[in-house]
Amino acid sequence: MEETLIEKTILDNQAVLEIYDASVTQIGDRMLVILRARLFVSVHSLYGTNQDNDLPPQEEIKNRLGETLVWEHTRQRRFIDQQEKTGVFESLRADFDKNMRPYLMHPDFPVKYAKKQLRDQTRSANRSY
Repeated sequence: MEETLIEKTILDNQAVLEIYDASVTQIGDRMLVILRARLFVSVHSLYGTNQDNDLPPQEEIKNRLGETLVWEHTRQRRFIDQQEKTGVFESLRADFDKNMRPYLMHPDFPVKYAKKQLRDQTRSANRSY
């Protein structure tokens, strides 16, 4: 699936937000219109200005989760006429900007996301299958 980068923004909380158009043609002149957003959080930036004592040491996070944390969100609409694709995509983007961007821009989002990723990894490691 090919994605086209539409926007790349560095947010005030030092995370990098990328918006992609990942739309694909389905049948005939119908499309699956897909907006994909990715937010990249550098582990190093978690310790820059934030003095959160609840985080483990930086090396531990890097060892467990890697250098960069990636948050991804997808919005899509099915069976859209090709002539309506641009309008539908812009509608998805406006909705994302209204509802998700303020959440992602919050100063505490990167730290809280890192904590959630650590909790999720611990839970999955402790599961017995």
